[in-house]
Amino acid sequence: MRAAAVLLLCIVFAVPCPAADDFNFATRQIVNFSDYPKAFERAGLLPGNEYALQSLTRVIHHRRSDRYRIKIELELTSLYSTSEQQNAISAGWQVAGSRSGFKAFKTDSKHSYTDRWRSSSQLERCEIAFSAGELDIQLGRQPVSFGTSHFVPVLDVLAPFNPGYLDSTYKPGVDALRIRKTAGTTGEMELIAAAARDSEDSAMIGRYRDTFSGFDVEALAGRFRQRNFVGIGWEGERRRINVWGEAALFERNSSDGRHFGGFSDDLAGSWSVGFEKSIAKHWRAGIACLHQDFGARKVGDLTQAYASTPFRQGWMQLAASDYLVVSSNREIGPLSSVNINAMINLVDNSTLWQPVWKISTSDESDISFFAWFNTGRSPALRPTGLELRSEFGAFASGIGMLYSHFY
Repeated sequence: MRAAAVLLLCIVFAVPCPAADDFNFATRQIVNFSDYPKAFERAGLLPGNEYALQSLTRVIHHRRSDRYRIKIELELTSLYSTSEQQNAISAGWQVAGSRSGFKAFKTDSKHSYTDRWRSSSQLERCEIAFSAGELDIQLGRQPVSFGTSHFVPVLDVLAPFNPGYLDSTYKPGVDALRIRKTAGTTGEMELIAAAARDSEDSAMIGRYRDTFSGFDVEALAGRFRQRNFVGIGWEGERRRINVWGEAALFERNSSDGRHFGGFSDDLAGSWSVGFEKSIAKHWRAGIACLHQDFGARKVGDLTQAYASTPFRQGWMQLAASDYLVVSSNREIGPLSSVNINAMINLVDNSTLWQPVWKISTSDESDISFFAWFNTGRSPALRPTGLELRSEFGAFASGIGMLYSHFY
């Protein structure tokens, strides 16, 4: 990717075309304290608790002209943790970001790495956009999202956020070619080719978007990570109730692991449906449900679900088959809001709660105070090893603060 990026920039900057250049900086600091279930500490897998400080800086360059647009972002990250075990640093979904396997070219560098400290850099954006006749083309490392962007994703298979992630502006880039064309008066057709490190895992996905009877509808079909899939997403309003949903069918592979159930031996279905309504002035509440055939139907199968291919690849974030999600969003002033999201595992009845208080401190900055805590049976250490007795009961609890600023 470094060589490709250098070649791309040399070609573009050598073209005699008037252009405007902008340089910006964005920073984000996260402080959090996590308390892990005691069974992990007794098993020697995780510490009892952990304090972590994460700092992220992005150097952003935009170059615009009448013929093209370039965006380059270099991400500089440093992380300190009181834990000496580096695999214990991830401190909850809200600050863990997302995993993307669609970076075909290695562009990250580790500058320092110790038991408690590490710093690194990553070229997170390197894209050029231009028009060719009726086609709009984007080429390079860029963010790619599918679906309705609600709490629990089904269609966003390339680089999905974990449910409840706090800062969706920092989505990892995907090495992709995107070709778009208008269809009719309100529709759009798009072809996305995303390259993976292993070429066999690369993706080719077609997307069609349009508006029908007040609903925004998105249809997908294609192939990613050596499996075919089709999906549809929708969102609109009826009688002042916001209705949204996503549904997809995925081809099963022999490497997926245990077959936990579903309507077919060859296909697996996933779907989510949600409703959101204003229940008072500046206060909205919502409820949604999620089902996934790849998920475990029994508590004893959770460990095998975690080891399954969809979960390890990162486009499946929850291990059970069925969930209920409840959300509340209330503005408590012109510059402040309080959100509470709760996920209920309908297989083992464990819950994960994620309250967030967000305050806008200026036009370019904001601060969030957040927490996450759970209910459910904690893991137990048996002579045969660690036993998971519920999904969210095995999660850490914690509190934290996030501050972001754009220069």
